Amino acid sequence: MLQQRSLIWLVVGTWVLTPGCSTHSKRLVGPRQAFYANDLAYAHEQLDRLSEQPKGDESVVELELAMVELLSGDAAGAERRLRAVRDTWDHLEQKNLAEEATSLITDDQRRAYSGEDYERLLLRVFLTLASLMQDGVDAESYSLQTLAKQEALREQAQERWGTEIPESYCVPPIAPYLRGVLREATLSNYDDAHRAYEHTERLLPGAPFVLEDIQRVRSGVHSSQRHGVVYVIAMVGRGPYKIEVAEHATQEALLIADRILSATGEYSLPPTIAPVKIPQIVSSPKPFDLVGVEVNGTPVATTLPLTDLHRLATETYASKLPSVMARAVSRRVIKKGAVYAAKDQFEVNSSIASLALDAAGVLWEATESADTRCWGLLPREIQILRLELPAGQHRLNLEPVSAGAPVAPPAACLVDVVDGRNTYVLSYWPDRQPIGEILVSH
Repeated sequence: MLQQRSLIWLVVGTWVLTPGCSTHSKRLVGPRQAFYANDLAYAHEQLDRLSEQPKGDESVVELELAMVELLSGDAAGAERRLRAVRDTWDHLEQKNLAEEATSLITDDQRRAYSGEDYERLLLRVFLTLASLMQDGVDAESYSLQTLAKQEALREQAQERWGTEIPESYCVPPIAPYLRGVLREATLSNYDDAHRAYEHTERLLPGAPFVLEDIQRVRSGVHSSQRHGVVYVIAMVGRGPYKIEVAEHATQEALLIADRILSATGEYSLPPTIAPVKIPQIVSSPKPFDLVGVEVNGTPVATTLPLTDLHRLATETYASKLPSVMARAVSRRVIKKGAVYAAKDQFEVNSSIASLALDAAGVLWEATESADTRCWGLLPREIQILRLELPAGQHRLNLEPVSAGAPVAPPAACLVDVVDGRNTYVLSYWPDRQPIGEILVSH
């Protein structure tokens, strides 16, 4: 009996000491707050410190650093980080069976994070934007990669979840739109541009600016003589991120199962006390509607919504949610089965020993945390405005607008418009003032 009890307590000690994972989002609260406070230097410093002590969130930290560097004016540095994460995630798409097994007895944070499908697509979108803020040499290649990756992810989703996945799965409208913009800018590939704009219009039915783009490329004219085009790209609001929530329906089902099995089996099961935790995607409301644009002191137009990242993230994650819940349930079943097997193995006949094993099982389940790793510095919405302007230098004022009226002072930038060429202006407005610099392409 003494030997049995010693072995039981050894098992108990092992379960109790099994390290649990706290949510990774807590590690990133500080640098994210610094970013939104427009203290990019401090945000970079904190993220650098986290990158030196990774806890399974290396890719997330690198993505946040890329956003900080991009808005600090270092588009080349941002592009290097984004490319490294892209390559890492592509490699991680190959399943690691050891990680899969470990995650089933701990939680999903034990698996290397390879990004949600919407993050994998947006990563390539931001590679395109980072390239455009430089010489744009690789922008067209990135835009093509984005659309190819979307098709691959859609096929993978069909294989994983065995459901009908629509052609529009996970594709942000900005992806085909940028493809159209870049093909039109060659001044010769108008057919390619037309197909890309039509793809965008299928994602944004009736969007007036996309219909204008389609009509324009049909005529094969990029811009009037001695004019160029300025694309004002505004990232508005704080985008999707993950929080931990309790899945009550699953927890109640497990509680009922506990009672049934404990009543009919030889041994009791640990009661379902600890909540079943899963991630949920949320976003803050937009701080304003659109970005108004003045050219040389004259109001001309506002940006218009092109991609709703919150909608993209939630709809994409909804396809995955059943598998997330299934893994959470499987993990609980495995843990409860391990406790039951221990009781059977040691032929537990003492109420004290049985209670100790049940308590250890409850503590083991309580170590679980939802996987809240995510690219947390994305915007909520990407908006765009196409301006055709005379060649030469122009001063642009950008100001947040709600209900047709400015709600904060404008921010200014200078653009040099080149005859027959595109110029790109990129800004990020998580609140009513832009973060870092208003970027203008070289």
